[in-house]
Amino acid sequence: MTHSNPSSPVTADFRQQQQALRSGMRLAMLDAAQHLLQTEGLAGFTVRRVAQAVNCSTTLLYSQFGGKDGLSNELYLEGFARLKQVFSGQPQAEVQGVERLRTFARLYRDFAHHQPSYYLIMFGDGLVGFVPPQESRQTAWQSFEQLIAHFSSCMQQGLLPHSNPTAAARLLWAAMHGVIHLELKGYYLTPAQANDLYAASVEAALLAVS
Repeated sequence: MTHSNPSSPVTADFRQQQQALRSGMRLAMLDAAQHLLQTEGLAGFTVRRVAQAVNCSTTLLYSQFGGKDGLSNELYLEGFARLKQVFSGQPQAEVQGVERLRTFARLYRDFAHHQPSYYLIMFGDGLVGFVPPQESRQTAWQSFEQLIAHFSSCMQQGLLPHSNPTAAARLLWAAMHGVIHLELKGYYLTPAQANDLYAASVEAALLAVS
């Protein structure tokens, strides 16, 4: 009688397939949850509705996230992970100096437009009553590490006065978020108005640290 080797290629391949299946199911659940929030609001955001959307049991969803609060936290973290990926995909050689900070600003606004449900979840409007744990907030802020690092680089090169690069990044983020929040809420109904205000706000923030 022969026994299978636990570390054989067949076993390893099976484990990889299982892991890929779990990862795919997790992403499907997150996408279904954010879609329900976008189309049906909080009334549609229930564990049962999310499970139905991906054709799985509520038990499986609970095993993945531990319930609605866990799912809300994962949506929050997933949004910031996607933003970090957008920033990471920016080719470093193409744009440098202060102009690269403007590129970060453009990418940030593009993300908000392309992922509005996640953006609202990330910054408080998508999940009423959900308060991210401190650990999740710290993880979320890591999405801005590249922006902070480039502020630091500009300061080291003498392109910007020496100051706190984290504070500079927070200032730029506040300017960007303020306009986008108004825009997503419908306060700026024409693209031209929103474009002009966003560009002016970014320039004002960069001037403030110059």
